[in-house]
Amino acid sequence: PLPHGPELPSIPVCSCPVGLCWGSPESPPHPTLPTAALSPFTATRRIGHPYQNRTPPKRKKPRTSFSRVQICELEKRFHRQKYLASAERAALAKALKMTDAQVKTWFQNRRTKWRRQTAEEREAERQQANRLMLHLQQEAFQKSLAQPLPQDPLCMHNSSLYALQNLQPWAEDNKVTSVSGV
Repeated sequence: PLPHGPELPSIPVCSCPVGLCWGSPESPPHPTLPTAALSPFTATRRIGHPYQNRTPPKRKKPRTSFSRVQICELEKRFHRQKYLASAERAALAKALKMTDAQVKTWFQNRRTKWRRQTAEEREAERQQANRLMLHLQQEAFQKSLAQPLPQDPLCMHNSSLYALQNLQPWAEDNKVTSVSGV
C-alpha cells in the first residue's frame, strides 16, 4: 500500500498502450500510437460511448393539424400561385387564422409534393410513349415481313445481288446449313 491512500483495483479496458478505448475489453484494440503523439491528456481513460455525455435532444413540437377549410383555401391558392410574396403570405395567414411561418412551411411542403407528382407523371408519360413506339415498330416490322420486296433492276441482272436481295435471315425456311463456293 502507498502512503497516499487505498490502492484502486486495475480494470483492463483494452489492449492499447494508453487506454483510449471507449468500451469494454471486447472492443477491438487501437493502433499503436507513436510516442510523439502521447500527451498527458491521452492517458485518461474514458468509459462509455462518446455520445452518452451529450445533452438529450429537445422535444419536437407536435404536428399542427389544419382544418378542412384552411387546407381547401391553401390548395386553391396554391393552384393559382405556387409562390407567395411576404405580404400575400401574411394576408393569407391572417385570413386563415394561421401564423406566417405555418403558411410558409405549408407552401414549401406543397411545392415539394407538387414537384414529386409532376416528375412521376412525366416518367409515366415517357414509359407510355416508349411502349407505344415499341408497339408501332413491331407492327411495322410484321408488315414488312408480309409484303414482298420490290425487285431492284440492278439485282435482276446480277445473280449474287439477286440472292442477297431475297435473303431473309429471320425467315424459318431460309436457314443456311452449309456454305458452298460460287
